[in-house]
Amino acid sequence: MPERPRNLILERLNDTKTDELVSLVVRGDVFLTFRILNIQNEIALVNTTLELNDVWIYNRHYLKKIVMSTILTLDLKRMEYVNDNGSAIGRPTFLVFPWELPPKKSLLVNMSDVGRLGAVTQDLVVDNVSYSKWVDAKLNTYYRTFEPPYIYISSSQVPFYWKLSDGYYSATIWNYYIYDFDMGVLITGLFDVTPEFLALGVINGDSYDYLAAKKMDELQKKGIRHELWNPGFNLYDTNIEFPETSSTATPNTGMRYFFTVSLVVLLLTAIFTRRWGRG
Repeated sequence: MPERPRNLILERLNDTKTDELVSLVVRGDVFLTFRILNIQNEIALVNTTLELNDVWIYNRHYLKKIVMSTILTLDLKRMEYVNDNGSAIGRPTFLVFPWELPPKKSLLVNMSDVGRLGAVTQDLVVDNVSYSKWVDAKLNTYYRTFEPPYIYISSSQVPFYWKLSDGYYSATIWNYYIYDFDMGVLITGLFDVTPEFLALGVINGDSYDYLAAKKMDELQKKGIRHELWNPGFNLYDTNIEFPETSSTATPNTGMRYFFTVSLVVLLLTAIFTRRWGRG
Protein backbone atom coordinates (compact mmCIF):
# COMPACT_ATOMS: atom_id res chain seq x y z
CA MET A 1 0.00 0.00 0.00
CA PRO A 2 1.07 3.60 -0.38
CA GLU A 3 2.80 4.74 2.80
CA ARG A 4 0.31 7.30 4.11
CA PRO A 5 -2.86 5.14 4.16
CA ARG A 6 -0.82 2.16 5.34
CA ASN A 7 0.42 4.09 8.37
CA LEU A 8 -3.09 5.42 9.00
CA ILE A 9 -4.40 1.86 9.24
CA LEU A 10 -1.51 0.44 11.26
CA GLU A 11 -1.81 3.24 13.83
CA ARG A 12 -5.22 1.81 14.75
CA LEU A 13 -3.92 -1.73 15.16
CA ASN A 14 -1.68 -3.36 17.75
CA ASP A 15 1.00 -5.94 16.92
CA THR A 16 0.04 -6.16 13.26
CA LYS A 17 2.82 -7.29 10.95
CA THR A 18 3.36 -5.51 7.66
CA ASP A 19 2.68 -8.69 5.68
CA GLU A 20 -0.72 -9.41 7.23
CA LEU A 21 -4.06 -9.03 5.51
CA VAL A 22 -6.25 -6.25 6.85
CA SER A 23 -10.02 -6.29 6.38
CA LEU A 24 -11.85 -3.02 5.75
CA VAL A 25 -15.62 -2.62 5.77
CA VAL A 26 -16.65 0.62 4.06
CA ARG A 27 -20.14 1.89 4.85
CA GLY A 28 -19.91 5.21 3.05
CA ASP A 29 -19.31 6.15 -0.57
CA VAL A 30 -16.37 4.76 -2.50
CA PHE A 31 -14.94 6.84 -5.36
CA LEU A 32 -12.56 5.29 -7.87
CA THR A 33 -10.92 7.97 -10.04
CA PHE A 34 -8.74 7.64 -13.13
CA ARG A 35 -6.78 10.58 -14.53
CA ILE A 36 -4.58 10.51 -17.62
CA LEU A 37 -1.60 12.60 -16.57
CA ASN A 38 0.51 12.43 -19.71
CA ILE A 39 0.63 10.71 -23.11
CA GLN A 40 3.89 10.43 -25.03
CA ASN A 41 5.13 7.92 -27.63
CA GLU A 42 2.13 5.58 -27.09
CA ILE A 43 2.76 5.54 -23.33
CA ALA A 44 0.28 7.08 -20.87
CA LEU A 45 0.71 7.75 -17.17
CA VAL A 46 -2.50 6.95 -15.33
CA ASN A 47 -3.20 8.18 -11.82
CA THR A 48 -5.58 5.91 -9.91
CA THR A 49 -7.15 7.13 -6.66
CA LEU A 50 -9.42 5.12 -4.38
CA GLU A 51 -11.36 7.13 -1.77
CA LEU A 52 -13.10 5.20 1.02
CA ASN A 53 -15.51 6.93 3.40
CA ASP A 54 -16.78 5.71 6.79
CA VAL A 55 -14.26 2.90 7.09
CA TRP A 56 -14.18 0.20 9.75
CA ILE A 57 -10.95 -1.77 10.21
CA TYR A 58 -11.89 -5.35 11.17
CA ASN A 59 -15.34 -3.87 11.87
CA ARG A 60 -13.93 -2.40 15.12
CA HIS A 61 -11.72 0.65 14.47
CA TYR A 62 -13.27 3.65 12.71
CA LEU A 63 -11.67 5.97 10.17
CA LYS A 64 -13.62 8.77 8.52
CA LYS A 65 -11.71 8.52 5.25
CA ILE A 66 -8.87 6.65 3.57
CA VAL A 67 -7.43 7.88 0.28
CA MET A 68 -4.99 5.71 -1.70
CA SER A 69 -3.32 6.86 -4.89
CA THR A 70 -0.70 5.58 -7.32
CA ILE A 71 0.54 6.07 -10.89
CA LEU A 72 0.58 3.30 -13.49
CA THR A 73 2.30 3.13 -16.87
CA LEU A 74 -0.09 2.22 -19.69
CA ASP A 75 1.26 0.93 -23.01
CA LEU A 76 -1.41 2.20 -25.43
CA LYS A 77 -0.22 0.02 -28.30
CA ARG A 78 -0.66 -3.15 -26.23
CA MET A 79 -3.43 -1.61 -24.10
CA GLU A 80 -1.77 -3.04 -21.00
CA TYR A 81 -0.23 -1.64 -17.85
CA VAL A 82 3.47 -2.50 -17.73
CA ASN A 83 6.15 -2.44 -15.06
CA ASP A 84 9.66 -1.06 -15.46
CA ASN A 85 10.92 -4.11 -17.34
CA GLY A 86 7.97 -4.05 -19.75
CA SER A 87 6.11 -7.03 -18.32
CA ALA A 88 2.31 -6.83 -18.43
CA ILE A 89 0.44 -6.42 -15.15
CA GLY A 90 -3.05 -6.27 -16.68
CA ARG A 91 -5.49 -4.34 -18.86
CA PRO A 92 -6.86 -0.96 -17.77
CA THR A 93 -10.30 -1.20 -16.21
CA PHE A 94 -11.69 2.12 -17.39
CA LEU A 95 -11.29 1.86 -21.18
CA VAL A 96 -11.23 -0.48 -24.19
CA PHE A 97 -10.72 0.28 -27.86
CA PRO A 98 -14.07 -0.62 -29.50
CA TRP A 99 -12.29 -1.38 -32.79
CA GLU A 100 -9.74 -3.70 -31.10
CA LEU A 101 -11.38 -5.62 -28.26
CA PRO A 102 -9.30 -8.08 -26.20
CA PRO A 103 -9.36 -11.65 -27.53
CA LYS A 104 -10.55 -14.57 -25.44
CA LYS A 105 -7.93 -15.93 -23.01
CA SER A 106 -5.93 -12.69 -23.12
CA LEU A 107 -4.66 -11.29 -19.82
CA LEU A 108 -6.90 -9.10 -17.68
CA VAL A 109 -5.12 -9.17 -14.30
CA ASN A 110 -1.67 -10.58 -13.57
CA MET A 111 -1.87 -12.20 -10.12
CA SER A 112 1.80 -13.30 -9.87
CA ASP A 113 2.73 -10.60 -7.32
CA VAL A 114 -0.02 -11.84 -5.01
CA GLY A 115 1.22 -15.39 -5.53
CA ARG A 116 4.71 -14.40 -4.44
CA LEU A 117 3.20 -13.08 -1.21
CA GLY A 118 1.68 -16.48 -0.43
CA ALA A 119 -1.72 -16.52 -2.13
CA VAL A 120 -2.78 -19.50 -4.20
CA THR A 121 -4.59 -18.19 -7.26
CA GLN A 122 -4.38 -17.75 -11.04
CA ASP A 123 -4.30 -14.89 -13.53
CA LEU A 124 -7.64 -13.45 -14.59
CA VAL A 125 -8.11 -13.75 -18.36
CA VAL A 126 -10.86 -12.78 -20.79
CA ASP A 127 -13.62 -15.39 -20.79
CA ASN A 128 -16.26 -13.71 -22.94
CA VAL A 129 -16.70 -10.64 -25.14
CA SER A 130 -20.25 -9.87 -26.23
CA TYR A 131 -22.63 -7.18 -27.45
CA SER A 132 -25.74 -9.01 -26.27
CA LYS A 133 -25.67 -8.20 -22.55
CA TRP A 134 -28.74 -6.05 -21.75
CA VAL A 135 -29.23 -5.49 -25.47
CA ASP A 136 -32.89 -4.51 -25.01
CA ALA A 137 -32.48 -2.21 -22.00
CA LYS A 138 -31.36 1.30 -21.20
CA LEU A 139 -28.64 1.37 -18.56
CA ASN A 140 -28.72 4.03 -15.86
CA THR A 141 -25.65 5.46 -14.15
CA TYR A 142 -25.17 8.51 -11.91
CA TYR A 143 -23.70 10.32 -14.89
CA ARG A 144 -26.45 9.64 -17.44
CA THR A 145 -28.57 6.95 -19.06
CA PHE A 146 -26.90 4.90 -21.81
CA GLU A 147 -28.54 3.20 -24.77
CA PRO A 148 -27.70 -0.29 -26.10
CA PRO A 149 -25.68 -1.90 -27.51
CA TYR A 150 -22.92 -2.21 -24.95
CA ILE A 151 -19.56 -3.94 -24.91
CA TYR A 152 -19.61 -6.70 -22.28
CA ILE A 153 -16.37 -8.34 -21.14
CA SER A 154 -16.23 -11.00 -18.44
CA SER A 155 -13.24 -12.69 -16.85
CA SER A 156 -12.43 -16.24 -15.97
CA GLN A 157 -13.36 -17.43 -12.47
CA VAL A 158 -10.29 -18.34 -10.43
CA PRO A 159 -9.79 -19.55 -6.86
CA PHE A 160 -8.14 -17.35 -4.24
CA TYR A 161 -6.67 -18.88 -1.09
CA TRP A 162 -4.46 -17.26 1.56
CA LYS A 163 -3.28 -19.05 4.67
CA LEU A 164 -3.48 -16.88 7.81
CA SER A 165 -2.02 -17.34 11.26
CA ASP A 166 -5.46 -18.08 12.70
CA GLY A 167 -7.06 -19.81 9.71
CA TYR A 168 -7.37 -18.98 6.03
CA TYR A 169 -9.11 -16.69 3.56
CA SER A 170 -10.80 -18.37 0.62
CA ALA A 171 -12.81 -16.88 -2.25
CA THR A 172 -13.55 -17.11 -5.96
CA ILE A 173 -12.54 -14.09 -8.03
CA TRP A 174 -14.53 -12.97 -11.06
CA ASN A 175 -15.03 -9.66 -12.86
CA TYR A 176 -17.29 -8.24 -15.53
CA TYR A 177 -17.28 -4.87 -17.26
CA ILE A 178 -19.85 -2.97 -19.36
CA TYR A 179 -18.40 -0.38 -21.76
CA ASP A 180 -20.00 2.31 -23.89
CA PHE A 181 -20.30 1.07 -27.47
CA ASP A 182 -19.07 4.28 -29.13
CA MET A 183 -16.20 5.41 -26.91
CA GLY A 184 -15.22 2.25 -25.03
CA VAL A 185 -15.50 3.99 -21.64
CA LEU A 186 -16.44 1.82 -18.67
CA ILE A 187 -19.95 2.70 -17.54
CA THR A 188 -20.58 0.00 -14.93
CA GLY A 189 -19.24 -3.31 -13.69
CA LEU A 190 -18.50 -5.63 -10.81
CA PHE A 191 -14.87 -6.46 -10.09
CA ASP A 192 -13.17 -8.24 -7.21
CA VAL A 193 -9.63 -7.31 -8.19
CA THR A 194 -8.08 -5.16 -10.93
CA PRO A 195 -4.53 -4.11 -11.83
CA GLU A 196 -5.33 -0.68 -10.37
CA PHE A 197 -6.53 -2.22 -7.09
CA LEU A 198 -3.43 -4.42 -6.84
CA ALA A 199 -1.20 -1.39 -7.36
CA LEU A 200 -2.89 0.14 -4.29
CA GLY A 201 -2.44 -2.99 -2.17
CA VAL A 202 -6.07 -4.11 -2.52
CA ILE A 203 -5.90 -7.83 -3.24
CA ASN A 204 -9.60 -8.71 -3.14
CA GLY A 205 -12.88 -6.94 -2.61
CA ASP A 206 -16.62 -7.31 -2.79
CA SER A 207 -18.63 -4.32 -3.99
CA TYR A 208 -22.35 -3.69 -3.90
CA ASP A 209 -24.09 -0.40 -4.57
CA TYR A 210 -27.16 -0.37 -2.34
CA LEU A 211 -28.53 2.84 -3.83
CA ALA A 212 -28.34 1.40 -7.36
CA ALA A 213 -29.93 -1.82 -6.11
CA LYS A 214 -32.76 0.20 -4.53
CA LYS A 215 -33.31 2.10 -7.78
CA MET A 216 -33.39 -1.19 -9.67
CA ASP A 217 -35.96 -2.59 -7.27
CA GLU A 218 -38.12 0.50 -7.76
CA LEU A 219 -38.02 0.03 -11.53
CA GLN A 220 -39.09 -3.60 -11.18
CA LYS A 221 -41.96 -2.68 -8.85
CA LYS A 222 -43.18 -0.19 -11.44
CA GLY A 223 -43.06 -2.91 -14.09
CA ILE A 224 -40.33 -1.16 -16.08
CA ARG A 225 -38.44 -3.98 -17.74
CA HIS A 226 -36.33 -2.20 -20.32
CA GLU A 227 -34.42 0.06 -17.97
CA LEU A 228 -31.73 -1.10 -15.55
CA TRP A 229 -29.45 -0.10 -12.69
CA ASN A 230 -26.42 -2.33 -12.11
CA PRO A 231 -25.61 -2.67 -8.37
CA GLY A 232 -21.85 -2.33 -8.79
CA PHE A 233 -19.41 0.42 -9.71
CA ASN A 234 -21.26 3.02 -11.79
CA LEU A 235 -19.98 5.97 -13.78
CA TYR A 236 -20.41 9.09 -11.64
CA ASP A 237 -18.71 11.78 -13.72
CA THR A 238 -16.35 12.17 -16.64
CA ASN A 239 -15.09 14.84 -19.01
CA ILE A 240 -14.95 12.47 -21.96
CA GLU A 241 -17.18 13.76 -24.75
CA PHE A 242 -19.75 11.20 -25.90
CA PRO A 243 -21.59 11.31 -29.25
CA GLU A 244 -25.01 12.93 -29.15
CA THR A 245 -26.67 9.71 -30.34
CA SER A 246 -27.34 8.45 -26.83
CA SER A 247 -26.52 11.42 -24.62
CA THR A 248 -28.65 14.18 -23.19
CA ALA A 249 -25.61 16.41 -22.78
CA THR A 250 -21.91 16.28 -23.59
CA PRO A 251 -19.23 17.43 -21.12
CA ASN A 252 -15.96 19.13 -21.90
CA THR A 253 -13.30 17.01 -23.52
CA GLY A 254 -10.51 15.51 -21.45
CA MET A 255 -9.49 12.35 -19.68
CA ARG A 256 -10.96 11.90 -16.22
CA TYR A 257 -13.24 9.21 -14.83
CA PHE A 258 -15.15 8.79 -11.58
CA PHE A 259 -16.92 5.68 -10.36
CA THR A 260 -18.90 5.35 -7.17
CA VAL A 261 -20.30 2.51 -5.10
CA SER A 262 -22.10 2.58 -1.77
CA LEU A 263 -20.41 -0.24 0.09
CA VAL A 264 -17.31 -2.28 -0.44
CA VAL A 265 -15.44 -4.83 1.65
CA LEU A 266 -11.74 -4.81 0.90
CA LEU A 267 -8.88 -7.00 1.99
CA LEU A 268 -5.58 -5.20 1.95
CA THR A 269 -1.98 -6.09 2.64
CA ALA A 270 0.37 -3.50 4.11
CA ILE A 271 3.57 -5.17 2.95
CA PHE A 272 4.57 -2.77 0.21
CA THR A 273 7.04 0.05 0.51
CA ARG A 274 6.92 0.46 -3.30
CA ARG A 275 4.07 0.49 -5.80
CA TRP A 276 3.49 -2.65 -7.81
CA GLY A 277 2.62 -0.76 -10.95
CA ARG A 278 5.93 1.10 -10.92
CA GLY A 279 8.11 -2.03 -10.67
